[in-house]
Amino acid sequence: MIEVPGILAILPAAFGLGMLHALDADHIAAVANLAGNGRDRRKAVVTSVWWAMGHGLALMSIGTGMFIIGMVIPEEWSTVTEHAVAIALIVIGAWVLWDLNRRGVHLHFHRHDDRVLHGHLHTHDGSVSRRARARDLHAHDHGAVLVGIMHGTAGSAPVLALLPVSQFGSPWIGIAYLGLFGLGVLAAMVIFGGLLGGLMTWLRRWGGGLITALRSAVAISAIGLGTHMLYVGG
Repeated sequence: MIEVPGILAILPAAFGLGMLHALDADHIAAVANLAGNGRDRRKAVVTSVWWAMGHGLALMSIGTGMFIIGMVIPEEWSTVTEHAVAIALIVIGAWVLWDLNRRGVHLHFHRHDDRVLHGHLHTHDGSVSRRARARDLHAHDHGAVLVGIMHGTAGSAPVLALLPVSQFGSPWIGIAYLGLFGLGVLAAMVIFGGLLGGLMTWLRRWGGGLITALRSAVAISAIGLGTHMLYVGG
């Protein structure tokens, strides 16, 4: 059992550990793909928050089960959830590539008043109806929560969050630790979402081609990371 001075020292550290945990490569890859289709910074932040909420929900549920009902997590569970995360990354990356193809990428040429021929690479977002875009964004919110839940039960989360709380004598102190850990994850994701949304807004000023190239690179990276996790890391 950890004494009171130790508890007072480790609880603030939970927030920092949560922020560090949020920046894991598979977390960033998943959220970047889910939030990359946002039309502005706000949507990117909202998607990041939904992911963090799913992540925190999983941790709080598992931690509460450990303390209140003495739930024991099977050793194989971490491997199963890591494989699920890997598959999710591959599916998300593939979906983004399909979405880019659906919207279409076109190279158009025209002349300005200086009579110089210019080419512009862009997507025709108008080819996708407003109702379809709203449906896609709504699906992103649900998808972000589900992916966050998977991440909350896989990888290093049990080491960073669930193992330390098992040393607390009071379940409420352990739950407080998990809560601070989750808040750290949320804070880091809000910052990441804001930066990602700001980058997308800035790139949009230079045309849709840059955003398309960035989303394609992020999607391919997610597929590669998921494949690595599935066949090498696991």
